Amino acid sequence: MNIDGYNVIHRGSLKSGITVTDDGYRRKLYLDGDTLQSSMLLDDPNGLDLEYSQAMMTALLFQPAPRKVLLVGLGGGSLVKFLLKFFPEVRVDVAEIDSEVVTVARQYFFLPEDERLRIMLAPGEEVVAARLASGTRYDLLLLDAFDDSGPARALLGEQFLRRCREMLTPGGVFAMNLWNRPSDNFLAIHTSLTSLFGKGTQKLYMNGANRNAIVFGLSTPIQGLDLMGLKPVALDLSRRTGINFLGLLRQLYEQNC
Repeated sequence: MNIDGYNVIHRGSLKSGITVTDDGYRRKLYLDGDTLQSSMLLDDPNGLDLEYSQAMMTALLFQPAPRKVLLVGLGGGSLVKFLLKFFPEVRVDVAEIDSEVVTVARQYFFLPEDERLRIMLAPGEEVVAARLASGTRYDLLLLDAFDDSGPARALLGEQFLRRCREMLTPGGVFAMNLWNRPSDNFLAIHTSLTSLFGKGTQKLYMNGANRNAIVFGLSTPIQGLDLMGLKPVALDLSRRTGINFLGLLRQLYEQNC
């Protein structure tokens, strides 16, 4: 059996809806049968193949030296592997509700066993509440958790988002992967985030079938919204990672200034 010319190499339980496909060059993870969540180049397993995952890492323009990261939603582990590769000093905590996702990420997407990585099998809202209560703060807080109808609804509530804001270190960055289809209520969610982050709110629209849109919240807003002042940071990140951060910065500037 194949999907769009890719061989199906794994089907998960009905509950998880996981499907893994492979064409010998690229491996993909689908959730709920047909929602593409992760894509990995087999000759570059630590790279970021999908446009939206590269866009999520635009958060590094605002915080180029993260030491502590919390990711809600593991998927195939693309963001985790990227951070572990390019930031040797980083510590990454992951909140993932489904143990089957973790197993698939390790077996098919080469998620490493690494002392810098801790995976917590619990809902994101519970992990955020517990980590905040413990006094833990993060330089990057990345939300990439979806259910069968879009971004996980439990992560859209005002109390949860306010806790995320409180968990950021000075200079910390919040990033949330959303969809910008007519049915996804993006403007209302963006308004809620703007009420929390004020002038520190930035958005980045993507192309594609699901029309991803990333919203960033900065604990310390850029002075005068001088986004193009980040060009040296973008050039350095591009050189180190091979990702066109300068192009992402231009998109960010065009969509927010």
